Amino acid sequence: MIAAISTTVATFIGFAYLFAVWAGSSEITDEDKLRLAAAQYVAGNVKVAGNLAAQVVLPDDKPIALDTDGQPTGEAEIPDEGADAEPEAIIDEGPGGDDTVAEPAEAADKPDGWLPLQKFLVGAGLFQEAIELELPADRRERLKEAVPYLEKANKLGFPPGRDADGYRMLGIAHQELGDYEKATQYLQEAIQRDLTMRDELKPLLAISSARRPREDLSEAIVAIDEVLAQESLDRQKRTESELLKIQWLIQLKRFDQAERVIENAKTRIQPAVEVQDRWALNAADSLLLAHAHRVVEEVLSGIEPTLGEVLAAGVPTKAHLQVSPSQRTELLDLIKDLTVMQREAAPKLAAQSRITAGQALLLAGETSLALAEFTQVRQQRPFSEEGLEGGLSEMELLAEDSLGEDVLQTSRYLVREISQSRHLNFTNKRESDFQSRIKNVLARLRGAGEYQSTVEIADAVTSLFGVDAASTEKAIAYRDWGDATLKDGRGPGGETSREAFEVARSKYREAGDAFSIAANEEFNTENYVKTLWSAIDAYQRGRHFSKSIVLLEKYLRYEDRMRQPQGLVAHGRALLAEGQPVAAMKSLQTCIVEFERDPMRYEARLLAAQAAADTKDNEQAKTLLLENLSDGKLTPQSPIWRDSLHTLGELLYAESDMAIMQTDELKLAERIDSMRVIEPKLTEALRRLNEAVERYWPSPRAQTNRYLFARGQLLAARLPEAEMQVDSLLDSAKRDFRQKSNRYRQAALDQFTALIRFLDSEERDGDLSEKQQSILRNSLLGQADTLKTMQRYVEAADAYRDMSLRYINEPPALEALLGQARMARLLGRDREADLLLAQAEDVLERIPETWDNRFEEMTRFDRDGWKRYLVWVNKRNDQVRGDKVNGSI
Repeated sequence: MIAAISTTVATFIGFAYLFAVWAGSSEITDEDKLRLAAAQYVAGNVKVAGNLAAQVVLPDDKPIALDTDGQPTGEAEIPDEGADAEPEAIIDEGPGGDDTVAEPAEAADKPDGWLPLQKFLVGAGLFQEAIELELPADRRERLKEAVPYLEKANKLGFPPGRDADGYRMLGIAHQELGDYEKATQYLQEAIQRDLTMRDELKPLLAISSARRPREDLSEAIVAIDEVLAQESLDRQKRTESELLKIQWLIQLKRFDQAERVIENAKTRIQPAVEVQDRWALNAADSLLLAHAHRVVEEVLSGIEPTLGEVLAAGVPTKAHLQVSPSQRTELLDLIKDLTVMQREAAPKLAAQSRITAGQALLLAGETSLALAEFTQVRQQRPFSEEGLEGGLSEMELLAEDSLGEDVLQTSRYLVREISQSRHLNFTNKRESDFQSRIKNVLARLRGAGEYQSTVEIADAVTSLFGVDAASTEKAIAYRDWGDATLKDGRGPGGETSREAFEVARSKYREAGDAFSIAANEEFNTENYVKTLWSAIDAYQRGRHFSKSIVLLEKYLRYEDRMRQPQGLVAHGRALLAEGQPVAAMKSLQTCIVEFERDPMRYEARLLAAQAAADTKDNEQAKTLLLENLSDGKLTPQSPIWRDSLHTLGELLYAESDMAIMQTDELKLAERIDSMRVIEPKLTEALRRLNEAVERYWPSPRAQTNRYLFARGQLLAARLPEAEMQVDSLLDSAKRDFRQKSNRYRQAALDQFTALIRFLDSEERDGDLSEKQQSILRNSLLGQADTLKTMQRYVEAADAYRDMSLRYINEPPALEALLGQARMARLLGRDREADLLLAQAEDVLERIPETWDNRFEEMTRFDRDGWKRYLVWVNKRNDQVRGDKVNGSI
């Protein structure tokens, strides 16, 4: 109260003087204000000096010329009332200290040297206001305002005689703001320039030395020893300094030396403790806490870290497995002392003792009790650093048990407390530590599959993390969620179910949205391109190619040229998926031609081959695929080489199949000539498909290739079958062509049979994928049809029957029943054939409606088409029977 009154009086005197000057003059000059401000500073009225100096606006381009006492040269003069006065320059100092001239002025008329003094006095006034504020958050905000002024004064040169004080203020300010490197430098400068500040600043210098990024605790201990060497140091300050030394000795693992300091300090304060001096009682509690901390850290120092093991409250979660029985007993005895202390000590010390007790309990293997200690700290000391530490430790333990919902609730409490508290000294270092620990918690939850909680926690901490960091954590959670969904949804055969794929796709798209938000926030940082690529990758995984195209255009604009190939390939892939093969080819060819040594060119060729095939340029597609296969840099183990082989075989087969189908309408001679032209291409297709099967069996795509290989054998049989229809052909030649045809068909039959056996075996071990079910269905039908073509009607009838029984009351049973009926009729069993057709009608009625949308996928007709077809077949059969009866009459 007295200090406040003194300040108010000093302020009144200062402004009263200004009023007197104003009353006797037509103008109060900036020089008058600064001279008075300097006088007020010398008189100890620092805030008044700052307020007065803040009223002065000066251009930032004049050096200082002050006398040896730090006062401006010359005396303040009160101009005559009638003196002519020119208008002064009006300077508007914008954000960041940029000075802009608002009105033309004759700034040169001002004496040199006012600017550094003005900056120093304003900074000193703001610094003094900050020091007098009680709440740390308010103090930091005011110091943030003071530092730019003091730094500017330092850059220009502190006023003479004020350099030590300037460095002192900068050192203390930077220490409060968490920049311990600068704090150490400025405090050292202050002590070197004014040794009388040594006693005041040495403890602060020791603390800054210990906390700076390249911390040198040995240097800090030397500094604190110099403080302890002062004979004039009273017992209270000595104990405070010893507590600092104990803390640093423990950090250096000099545990025996730390314990000696603890015992010596306890002995020294014992007389004061006996007379119940409050400071001594608090010091005794602090020393007990230091002893407990020493015991915990000494036990921890003997713990061998395990690769990948996580921390909770700074303790490895499996550390208790390495704690000896004697150490456990010591820890439990220690906890008893801390429990007593929690009831009697000051609230802050009691909270700190709970945190140390929690660490001791973790080392003793009492995880539940440790969690209770941390929870109590958070609940009993909200809006404090101890409450923050308790909450973080609680989150770490809950995350270890995969309790995502509980972690979420605790994170919300912490965010609210940090946002509302003005007591937390939340420096940059503390903020970095907080973010690091929260990120570790989120990583644990992701690893445990608690993705929804992870996303919600990332949302909850946005105000503390910033939009970019929080969005990135959210995006990683969604991306991992998508990966896990695909992995869990992968069934037999290595294929993913439709349901799992749809869920995963939505998660990847959410990840892309979150990464995109983060990238926009990081536009002016070096992380922008990296985060942008993460968004592109997530969108492409989620098949949201249209959004990835927009981002890829930005990526290719800002990414380094040597890293552009992956962007060009992704751009081509996206355009290809969006049905723009021509545009895709441009990006892919750019990668192939301009980056001919980059490994991405192989994938670019593969995608370019697909783009060429989509534009019906099969020759270019085959050329690109062959370049991959014959490049010499890729091996068959490479996924790109493998996919190139699969794609080439499938492309050649599709081309041959289409060409042979087009010969059906030709006359026999023309058809034979056309198929002879097609034969080399078909032979190459069969060679590539067979190679793919032999190299990569039983991969999902190799199973598809084996089915195509079987179908290709049937296509190859078409040419000798056509050739033996030539009338002029000798019987021996016809017999050769028939044998050749049968060899192809037998080869196809063998492949169908092998596929059926393999898939039957897979089905016994578990459910088949949708693709495998399709291959099995088609192989069963292909086997029966091939037997029929080879005129092995009895075997064909058995094959159709087996298929109808396998798919009873499902659409494929209709195809099988009709095939079985045809075989019965060819074998002269008309009655059986009629019964089979009737059975087909009954089966069609029994097939559930749930199959309606899959009829055309599995058979040649939909449900209504089958009804019409069966009616037509029965009607035709009735007509045939009628014709036979009439003929016999």
